[in-house]
Amino acid sequence: MSIRNRLLFWLLSGLTILGACFVLADYLIDRALLADIYDDQMSQIAFAIPPHFSNSDLERSAPPLKYDGDDSILQIWDRNEKLSYSSHPDILLPRFATPGFSEVRWRGSEWKLFIRKTDSNLIQVAQSLSGRRNIAVEHALRSLIPLLIFLLIMGLLIHWSVGTGLQSLTRLSQELEKRTPDKLGRLASQDQPAEIKPLTQALDTLLQRLSIALEGQKKFIADASHELRTPLATLQIQTQLVEQSLGSGREAHALADLKAGVKRTSHLLEQLLMVSRLESAAIQDQHVPLQLHQIAREVTIDLIPYANMRKINLGVEQLDAGAVIGSEHHLHILLRNLIDNAVRYTPSGGQVDVTIRARQDDILLEIEDSGPGIPPAERERVFDRFYRCLVPQATGSGLGLAIVKHVAELHQAEVQLGQAQRLRGLKASVIFKRAA
Repeated sequence: MSIRNRLLFWLLSGLTILGACFVLADYLIDRALLADIYDDQMSQIAFAIPPHFSNSDLERSAPPLKYDGDDSILQIWDRNEKLSYSSHPDILLPRFATPGFSEVRWRGSEWKLFIRKTDSNLIQVAQSLSGRRNIAVEHALRSLIPLLIFLLIMGLLIHWSVGTGLQSLTRLSQELEKRTPDKLGRLASQDQPAEIKPLTQALDTLLQRLSIALEGQKKFIADASHELRTPLATLQIQTQLVEQSLGSGREAHALADLKAGVKRTSHLLEQLLMVSRLESAAIQDQHVPLQLHQIAREVTIDLIPYANMRKINLGVEQLDAGAVIGSEHHLHILLRNLIDNAVRYTPSGGQVDVTIRARQDDILLEIEDSGPGIPPAERERVFDRFYRCLVPQATGSGLGLAIVKHVAELHQAEVQLGQAQRLRGLKASVIFKRAA
């Protein structure tokens, strides 16, 4: 349950209970007041009858009535205990002899009596207690209508006021949603209620610590990669020199394996440095309108020697002209990693095609190869850092597609992996928004 609904429930519940208590108190007070009023009325009726009266005169002044539930019933009995007059002939109560007020039960109903004795007769005034209670209940029920209107108005006011009060939390959550690993600035604290400021300060402290930790991690990776580049480059040159002097024996094969391992490690370090630079330059790098097909042509030409060395037919199927908003350096990195991956994982004698299609609202970059592809179950995981598919050709560092996804996110582009329909290998698609 949300905070708003919880506050609304408890506040309205409290007001409802309080209102019910007021209605109950109103009922009890009304019943007590009505009892006093009706008791006084009964005694006045009894004392209004003179000691000596004429039945005919009384019947003319107070003709018999039909009982409707809350009337006062007047009965007069003579000395012989004979009923000489009744205001409601349809209700014939028995004669009671106790003077003053009393309560009796007759035929399953409770009655309030007032009896006055004179020298010549007994005057008995009776009234049903259930009728009195019904009148008090009617008064209480009538008071429920303004109570319900009050609760409705209060519910609307509480809903509005709680929503207004929680807008600070809504703005705070929106500020947090804007934060990314590259943008961990302080949260806006202007015009915040006093209750929200401690939370904002705690979140600012947490974001600051997280920013320091991320910067330390980036610096460590960059420094470690940079420090290892020179020793690995030296080791690679030395292995080449030793390889030239050994010839083609068993030692030469072992040295070739060592050389390949050093080359893979160097490639890993280059990609680690690339990740570090991408993360540190995410804010500073300016995005401008660029022709994606020109960048694709340049990268493809640069990688043709590498493809020829692996006996891969690298070519361009279609390059439509179309501008995108982005960083030329970053788009070079994206295309180079996608094409390099396709060439690297395609067996010798295979084919890699680069296609750019300009559509109405976007520009589609597709790179297809005739390699083994990626199983559907692993197409999401390959974007994780250092994850490699469980295929024999998986000799990379596991960072290439992670870099591609990071660059795509910087350009608000979408990366998709699927199966190439024509070459039957992997199809990597990147969808860019067209420049306005």
